[in-house]
Amino acid sequence: MNDNVQNSKQPTLQGNMGVPQLVMSVLAFSGPLCVAAAFITAVLMDAGSAAPWVYIMCFVILLFFSVGFAKMGTVMARPGGFYSYITDGLGKKMGMTGAFLSVAGYMVNGLFAPPLLAIYLQQVIENTFGGPHIPWWALAIACVLISVFLAYRRIDLSARVMFWVMLCEVALIVIFDVAAFINGAPANSGGGMFTWPDFTSGTFGVALLLGFGNFLGFEATVIYREECREPQKTIPRATFIAVIGIGVMYSVTAWAFVTFYGADNVQEVAANETATMFSTALGALTAQIMNDIVSALACFSVFASMLSIHNVAARYLFSLGQDKVIPEIFGRVHHRHHSPYISALAVGVFWVAMLIIFAASGRPSDYLYPLFSGSGVFLTLLVILLAAIAVPAYFHKNKQYNFSKFVTIVAPVIGILGLAWIVYLAVINFGALLGSTGVVTVIFFVGVMVYIAGAYCYSVYIKKKKPEVFARVGRQDAADRLD
Repeated sequence: MNDNVQNSKQPTLQGNMGVPQLVMSVLAFSGPLCVAAAFITAVLMDAGSAAPWVYIMCFVILLFFSVGFAKMGTVMARPGGFYSYITDGLGKKMGMTGAFLSVAGYMVNGLFAPPLLAIYLQQVIENTFGGPHIPWWALAIACVLISVFLAYRRIDLSARVMFWVMLCEVALIVIFDVAAFINGAPANSGGGMFTWPDFTSGTFGVALLLGFGNFLGFEATVIYREECREPQKTIPRATFIAVIGIGVMYSVTAWAFVTFYGADNVQEVAANETATMFSTALGALTAQIMNDIVSALACFSVFASMLSIHNVAARYLFSLGQDKVIPEIFGRVHHRHHSPYISALAVGVFWVAMLIIFAASGRPSDYLYPLFSGSGVFLTLLVILLAAIAVPAYFHKNKQYNFSKFVTIVAPVIGILGLAWIVYLAVINFGALLGSTGVVTVIFFVGVMVYIAGAYCYSVYIKKKKPEVFARVGRQDAADRLD
């Protein structure tokens, strides 16, 4: 009783996010302009004119997953992202393991942004404005501090920043797509378009991994449950709009590349001009000034991605702190901003510390961002697979819900099979995912496996030694507040 009274007086997370803000937060996670300029071109390098199939397949897999995932979200009121879903479907030990995987995945994945952003900023400062050379690590740390400033405050501020940046990025990509289809060569010039991909090809497997990584972040729709309007309606709508919107946009953009360069030529161009492929095409289709606009917007795109990841990672730490799985201080809410400010600061401190360590090691910035991005994507893939398995498991345990078999079994199982295939591809192509080979790949893979085992063992320890904490796993108290 006293605990309940005390908890009721504590500040809680608050916000006023609607469907547009949620969708843009998801979109910001991958950074559409960066996807068009860097990742789609990399997919084209591996898959050639079959690249649109990569995004179509990823889109279909996630769409099947989202059917049961969104429906499950309407009958459970516990925030905490996949953490809560896995807990309700597979039990508290697997839920805790998934939570720690998510924290590691997002915090490591977020480290791709500062070094990449530093590269873009150096180009703008030196080439566009003729300014001095600034070390990449100094620019990277400065960007992290700005992200901390925004993440420390109420989510509405971050949402507004991401909304307008995403609006500009999407507009630029639409301009490119329309111009390519109007002024480019026929899509099948020099070769067949939309040829069925070779699933046995190792390069197509790598392309599928890269493409799937561009969809990550749709979990933001559920992790902001306490900070959005009418979550029971807003979250399912935002989830489907985000998955469908991302799938259609990236598939069409990949098709636009093939249209402009020609089906027979696009793979060779992507291999030789990966970094400049998008800007070259956009400049040829519109005006050269668009290249300067792309350079400036690319900086904002990477920053918006970093901010989105920062917010998600902070809320995972917050959930674990609220459950007392980690020190309670991480579960504190700012009395004025109603944000998980301690967790937001912790993410920033971790990023700055890691940047200082890698800067001291002498590693160049272009070596770091694929390493961090690949590691984070792999960890997050595992969490999504666990969440997918949790959906039919949850409905099997809760037969009181009169939903169709397609929603509770068929669609989720199709999603599980697709996601399991993606994880298998990630394992056999782990070196390509990290952008590295040899000892580094082995160290990272073994490290991931040890971390997973350690997270599960910690959940067993909590159950045995701290049963009162174990009972709270999955944000049990939050359900009472939201019901």
